[in-house]
Amino acid sequence: MTLLFAFGLCALTLLSLRGGLVPEAGLKTHSFDQTGLALGVLAFGAAVLYLGPLYGVAITLGVLIHEFGHVAAFRVAGHRDARFRLIPLLGGVAISNRAPDSDLKDFFITLMGPGICLAPTVLAYVLALSLWNSAPDFAYAAWVFAIANGALNFVNLLPFWPLDGGRCVHLLARCIWPPLAPWLAIAMAAALALAALWMQSVLLFLVAALGAQGLQSSAKSDANTPRPAMTKAQGAQALAAYLCTLGVHLIAGLPILLRLI
Repeated sequence: MTLLFAFGLCALTLLSLRGGLVPEAGLKTHSFDQTGLALGVLAFGAAVLYLGPLYGVAITLGVLIHEFGHVAAFRVAGHRDARFRLIPLLGGVAISNRAPDSDLKDFFITLMGPGICLAPTVLAYVLALSLWNSAPDFAYAAWVFAIANGALNFVNLLPFWPLDGGRCVHLLARCIWPPLAPWLAIAMAAALALAALWMQSVLLFLVAALGAQGLQSSAKSDANTPRPAMTKAQGAQALAAYLCTLGVHLIAGLPILLRLI
């Protein structure tokens, strides 16, 4: 029954991204990006150093799936030019030549990075439990992928700008009271910087610095391209989706998160 549920979740995920899974003119990637490469090497190296090579591979695979979710969601929202560059913790930074034309589409695109990872994470957990005795090596690899993917996406969904969670909270704040959104984003970026200093994490501090740099361009974009915010009903549904996704990834990634605390 649990295996059937996992496959059903995979089917629902594919259904929600119908029209965005297959590119019309091949997969488009962004040009070489030194910042993305540096962050990728740091993230992979940290995973290998603290957790082992298998975790490094699992996190790399998780970032690829996460990023594909953003790109597919962009296409579903009508951005056929969507392409990506791999920047861990920032959802791979899916790129389109134009911004989403509504906060609802922006929220969908932002959440679908962690959202697409729910199905493979649950499936990997179920396979690990089902095959632990008959195929222990495969089961262990599936378990590592599940907890690594869960931890990666849980961190990504924390309410700190410029992580996906920070962007989601920013859009939810615009729904509740638009003037609150920019100040909340500044507070989230500052909180992430303080957390980086407290944890003495160079990677988190670099992410916070990138977020602070991006706040200015984001503020200009909000001012120059006004767009409709989510309605209260849409905001309630979006909040529920955010909290559910955050909760599932927390449960999945708890074994790693407890080791790192």
